[in-house]
Amino acid sequence: MTPLAISPPRSTPEPDISSIPQDAATIPNSAAPQALTVCIYVNKQANMGPYLDRKKVQQLPDHFGPERPSMVLQQAVQACIDCAHQQKTVFSLVKQGYGGEMVSVSASFDGKQHLLSLPVVNSIGYVLRFLKKLCRSLLCDNLFSNQPFPQYSSTSGNPTQYENGRLESGGF
Repeated sequence: MTPLAISPPRSTPEPDISSIPQDAATIPNSAAPQALTVCIYVNKQANMGPYLDRKKVQQLPDHFGPERPSMVLQQAVQACIDCAHQQKTVFSLVKQGYGGEMVSVSASFDGKQHLLSLPVVNSIGYVLRFLKKLCRSLLCDNLFSNQPFPQYSSTSGNPTQYENGRLESGGF
């Protein structure tokens, strides 16, 4: 067998294009399309309503993501089910998605494991609207936001002050 010939490295330097103005029509060859990612923050001091267990909510991460919108939606909805006093009740409040690729959430009740499909979504707006409707159904206020919640210390103030000063930018 004849060994393969190894070509010498290119000695010609790449042209300097830093002085060429870039506009919306110019797409560099190295630019790979970036997948949209979102992050949803959890307000552990929110009013949990009658369906969610405050102790379980306290154990959730501070945020879900950054991930694809459909993954963040699935994680947030699954967290609501997992934090329920009765999974069956919360599970029944989740609107099932139709068509296309699905992501699933699950709950255990009546001695069985139940699955529910959510739509795969590609926008932060849809995720926020879905979670806002779910929170309304759960009768909990200000549980999720697309902005971080300020940290609340139980020794430095009272919940009423916190509730009145909550974020207006997307908290629900």
